Amino acid sequence: MLLKETVFWGANTGIGFETAKALAAQGYATVLACRDISKARAARDKIKEGLPGAKVEAVPLDLADLSSIRSFASKALDGGRPLDVLINNAGVMATPELQTKDGFELQLGTNHLGHFLLTTMLLPLLTDPSRPSRIVNVSSSAHMFGRINFEDLQSRRNYQPWVAYGQSKLANLLFTYELARRLPLDANVTVNALHPGVVQTELQRYLVPDPVPWWQVPLLKAASVFLKTPKQGAATSIYLASSPEVEGVSSKYWVDCKPKASNKASYDTDVARKLWEVSQELTGAPISGEVAAVPAAQQA
Repeated sequence: MLLKETVFWGANTGIGFETAKALAAQGYATVLACRDISKARAARDKIKEGLPGAKVEAVPLDLADLSSIRSFASKALDGGRPLDVLINNAGVMATPELQTKDGFELQLGTNHLGHFLLTTMLLPLLTDPSRPSRIVNVSSSAHMFGRINFEDLQSRRNYQPWVAYGQSKLANLLFTYELARRLPLDANVTVNALHPGVVQTELQRYLVPDPVPWWQVPLLKAASVFLKTPKQGAATSIYLASSPEVEGVSSKYWVDCKPKASNKASYDTDVARKLWEVSQELTGAPISGEVAAVPAAQQA
């Protein structure tokens, strides 16, 4: 049975918020790790308002800043609290050409490299053989048009928003499958990825002009009929995080709470291995195959 101790992720709106609210309602002690701490606190208060007994806290975490990730992970490792579910939910989509604090292309840096460093640093809390844990990576069907361009990984020669987004989402799946391969057999942790669907959230903020021209308003309203609500989009994340039906199930791609084959490129083990090594070099993540010893506080 999955213990309901602590859940970490990046989320304060959209499907992340709905996932946090649903898991808090199930009794999970939930940590909202978000870039904007004021929004995280507002999300925390909103959840607690509806669930007065819920254990929810907000902490700062900027996935576009490696120093922020290291600070967050170090505090988590030193805190002595178990980690049963890690949901890598934060992301950006089709942004203008921007860079992270460390000079990475924003979409690759946030959607993949930030989650890569965070996850590998938190592995000591997730790989306790005596307690099952789960890692859930929110990817996208956009991985199907993605390609890992090692010759221009940061898209500096020719930046195209959707091409960069597809690359980052393919990287999510390659990371998911490679991590599952690298984990020791007795780690007792599952790793899965998912496509939440096309959801009406703030993720589309770079796609809609502000203010919206009057003539586009009816078009956007008509299009919204075909979009999932954040609550609907969170369903697969919640399912993978908490359902007993997927206990022990790992290294799969999920859509609408069902396993589905991902694009052929996502199963390329040579590309996955190289991406892992490059990501490790860029982020300074722990050496592959080596999980640091759990601090004494966690061993009690």
